[in-house]
Amino acid sequence: MEKNSTLFNCSRELEAFPQTPAIQLRDYQLDIVKRARRSVYFGRRRLLIVLPTGGGKTIVAVKICAGAIEKGNTVLFLVHRRELAYQARERFEAFGLGHEVGLIMAGEKSNLGRPIQIATIQTYIRRIALDDPQFNVWFHRASVVVVDEAHHAIAPSYTSVLDLYMDKAVVLGLTATPCRSDGRGLGELYEEIVQGAGIVELTREGYLVPMVYYAPHRPELQKIKIVAGDYDKKQLGAVMDRPKLVGDIFENWARIAPERQTIVFATNVKHSRNIQEVFKRRSVAVEHLDAHTPKDERAATLGRLRRGETQVITNVGILTEGFDYPGASCIVIARPTKSWGLYLQMAGRGLRTYPGKTDCILIDHSGCIANHGFIDDPVAWTLNGKKQAWNKSDRSKADKIILTCEMCCAAFTGPRCPICGTEVRQYSKKIAAIQADLVKVKGLKRAPTVEEKRRFFGMLECHREQKGYAPGWTAHKYQEKFGAWPRGMEDAPQVEPDRGFRNWLTHLNIKYAYAKRRTSEARHA
Repeated sequence: MEKNSTLFNCSRELEAFPQTPAIQLRDYQLDIVKRARRSVYFGRRRLLIVLPTGGGKTIVAVKICAGAIEKGNTVLFLVHRRELAYQARERFEAFGLGHEVGLIMAGEKSNLGRPIQIATIQTYIRRIALDDPQFNVWFHRASVVVVDEAHHAIAPSYTSVLDLYMDKAVVLGLTATPCRSDGRGLGELYEEIVQGAGIVELTREGYLVPMVYYAPHRPELQKIKIVAGDYDKKQLGAVMDRPKLVGDIFENWARIAPERQTIVFATNVKHSRNIQEVFKRRSVAVEHLDAHTPKDERAATLGRLRRGETQVITNVGILTEGFDYPGASCIVIARPTKSWGLYLQMAGRGLRTYPGKTDCILIDHSGCIANHGFIDDPVAWTLNGKKQAWNKSDRSKADKIILTCEMCCAAFTGPRCPICGTEVRQYSKKIAAIQADLVKVKGLKRAPTVEEKRRFFGMLECHREQKGYAPGWTAHKYQEKFGAWPRGMEDAPQVEPDRGFRNWLTHLNIKYAYAKRRTSEARHA
């Protein structure tokens, strides 16, 4: 293969480009820079850089661009949202290149003579359409074109721009999910995937927080037709936006993660508004965002989230990408999808680290866990545009079968729930039954063992004594849990309540409060 000597020289300069005090690249980021540089040297001109959400894709791109600028080249950095333009500019400033950056964006003063131009795709399309590129002052003659959130780049709006650079520049795409909205690969545009460290590795190294999974509800989606590779949005909204399902979203959140800042992904605007209303009635500081929310209002809402004034934001397609708030430690997915990429984008909003944040809770009301698995499952990506872009390992293996704990609704693999410790009775037989019918993989449904009942009784007794409740409290709560009065439990030792027990108790308290409020409202009606 013919070597690109000009860009190779640029890459040699990049190799010598020093780490700045403000930005110290991690080892895996430097490895991506090195591999991308090598690919360009061997003649590849359209590269797709893949890193998980929170892995620092923009920093990798800025590092590459810094080397190009050092060599006297020019850069066009394309984004599809204003927030991403500002984030990119901040990264260049951290590299000491703020004075080299201009913005091509509505409402912003332009500096067209600067070698780095960050442009929103919408504004750039309008302005380069004003005249032939040869004479158009808005057309930036770039040596390197970076496309942020590159899974959008197959859209006509992007291709109309990128076609102007294909024979003149190196194109670098950045994404966590290298697939189209219909699930196919991006080979129409890119020649090679440069894939970095995965979620497992970044979590192990402490760059991302681990995900804790709960799957309290799996909607019935079999009758919904498939349009462009995903569920029909109108039919999906009718299935998901039902009062009981919307109420379940709040009840499970209040049971599992009531103190966490949370992002909720809804199916449509009406669904999101209804979820907001349920949380609002329970005195939770909640706000809603969708594509029609004015920019100033959106910025104000996200500002309140960052300051801690808002606890929950429910949204439709706004926060799936380009949203960077690491303080969010709970993700609620109420938007079913057949797309592994969209699932990763939604769940990935909670993976970034933050002071005091030890994990992120994912509450799945969409069936995504059952349909796709855990977000850190190994996956191989392909550019083939004629088939599904991702290839995952065989889910039929016993250690890949996902179960839902009957006691606390946690989703897990293996014979024991990692959250509350509940063991799977006759685990091997249950796995065999699931393997025989993978079309209908369901959560674990079983009767608790005598030992589990005794353990739960012991937790009830321990909690009763701690709170000073009357002796009959334990028996009534036991009956409420198992549908029968405790017999032969008197000698059960006390057990310190675990997380699953506390979640269950919180759930009961919320149900009682609902019932009391409904009774009060009925009396005053």
